[in-house]
Amino acid sequence: MRTTPYTRLTIPLALIGLLVFSSLVLITLYLVPPRHANAQSVDLKTSAVKWSGDGLKLELQAMPPDLVRAFFLGRGFSAKDADYIANTGCIYRSALGNNGVKPGDPATTIELTKWRIMGPKEPQTIQTRQQWAKIWDTRKVSDNAKVAFYWALFPTAQSYQASDYNWGMISFNMPPGTRFDLEVRWRNGDVDKNKVLKKLECGK
Repeated sequence: MRTTPYTRLTIPLALIGLLVFSSLVLITLYLVPPRHANAQSVDLKTSAVKWSGDGLKLELQAMPPDLVRAFFLGRGFSAKDADYIANTGCIYRSALGNNGVKPGDPATTIELTKWRIMGPKEPQTIQTRQQWAKIWDTRKVSDNAKVAFYWALFPTAQSYQASDYNWGMISFNMPPGTRFDLEVRWRNGDVDKNKVLKKLECGK
């Protein structure tokens, strides 16, 4: 089969996406949230924040900057750009989904652009895949690294049927050690819902 420059490029990019996806599966298998919980809780062993209710289940865990740096160094980023992510991104591992258990339970839709971060500054929004893409264009990051980063981050918007969930990284765009509250917003069926998670902290 004759290969073209496009063929040679897309095959490695597909492999990168698969490797990033596999890595996130391994580091977040234990992050699958409980189906039922009445209040925000913290796993004392992992410091993971867990909550479940009104069609949503979630678990969030801050990643230390050294781990963030190592993760992205291993996916084609330069030391300078990996440092940039570790020092500004406030990266959390996440597992989010629908806590319904029956096929007829309403779908849950999550849009990260609607979440609100309440920290030292005025309320701000999540730093999404699309916002990071503009940063990487400015910093002239390689295409392979861009693809790896895109697939590492949680989707900006996604809908889930009962018992479905997904995992990925979420960027809160603050320095290491910053403390904040987080208003999580989602839609369960036709009803808008929200929950404020208290006393979160960027990895340090």
